[in-house]
Amino acid sequence: MHLPDKQQDPLTELTNQLRSLTPQIMAGLAPAGTPQTLDHTADLFRGQPSKRLFLLQAGEVQSRHQDKLIYIADAGDLLGLSRALQLPCYTLTAEDPITLIPFEWDQLMIHINGSAKRQQLWTYYLLCLCGFYRHGMASAIRPQFQPVTGFQQFSPGDTIIEQGTEADLVFTMLEGSADAIHDGVKVGEINAEEIFGALAVFTRQPRTASVVATAECSVMAVRKEDFVHLVEHQPRICAELIEEMANKINMLNNTVTRLQTG
Repeated sequence: MHLPDKQQDPLTELTNQLRSLTPQIMAGLAPAGTPQTLDHTADLFRGQPSKRLFLLQAGEVQSRHQDKLIYIADAGDLLGLSRALQLPCYTLTAEDPITLIPFEWDQLMIHINGSAKRQQLWTYYLLCLCGFYRHGMASAIRPQFQPVTGFQQFSPGDTIIEQGTEADLVFTMLEGSADAIHDGVKVGEINAEEIFGALAVFTRQPRTASVVATAECSVMAVRKEDFVHLVEHQPRICAELIEEMANKINMLNNTVTRLQTG
């Protein structure tokens, strides 16, 4: 089995271990029927007995959770262990032809318990399987990122951002309000919980407008390098920025229209 994306060396090593252990464990165990070939399937175990297992002989099987691809099973992988134990399990699908050899859970347990060597191999197999899932989960979790922030206070009339200066900080208005002013003309307003000053950071251009406090303001400032990393680790912030920029563009369009018709 393998992850949908490129996996790290420890996962590849675990995959190789699992691939070598399965035939040793299954050797000598009679299948529960003849091999089955499916052109494709949306749910491999639908309609199957509760204790049914499958040894994937050829093809690939996708493991999905709520339409998200979790991992891909390859030839030689044993399928259905969680289901046989009535544990939460993923939906197994196949988009291309696969060949499966059926087995039964109870017969597998009798087979394993009949040999101390197989018991040892089975324990090692389960440990490798747990290791695969643990490393896979770790690779899917986004790393925590805590940006270096500073907090500043401004009074009405204070300049928070000056037009034409280098964009080295991104700001969040925690409390208060401010006006965005371009060449002496008010072009927008900034209210509590709004992020401002980000556009110049992404475009690497000087500030296009000044921001002047219109009330007592409490502002959080984040360095541009930290803010870029923060956006990478928190997609929600990116969505909020897009929404905010769309609102700003709409506000600017209305201002331009009003000035042209005034």
